[in-house]
Amino acid sequence: MANADFNNIEEFIDGFTKTNAYAPSLYDGIIWGMEFTYHGRFYRLTRDQSADDATYAQIRKKFGKPDGYYIEVYRLPCEDHGGRYELTPDIYLGLYDDVNDLLDHCVIDGKTLREIITSEETRICSID
Repeated sequence: MANADFNNIEEFIDGFTKTNAYAPSLYDGIIWGMEFTYHGRFYRLTRDQSADDATYAQIRKKFGKPDGYYIEVYRLPCEDHGGRYELTPDIYLGLYDDVNDLLDHCVIDGKTLREIITSEETRICSID
């Protein structure tokens, strides 16, 4: 894989589906969120609700999702992942039910996230 953070896509999937584990190589082995660049743009994916409840209701409505928690993906509207930005429905690319839904149905520039995570063009900026 292009990213030193993961040896393969299975390691990403494993880290993104765990809720309590210990692995000395990837923080505690659990990935709650990640920021990355692809084609010079910054993105964030997280399994925590980022927006306030009212905004999250708008985001769920935008993607036709009922109440519940989802994996979120949005484009950061700033030059680097440490910048300040407002969470509005228009920056969201999607809400996904699980990691396989995320990897197979989140599409950026015509590529699925499964392809993007392993791409030489992708740089992982942070994992939390």
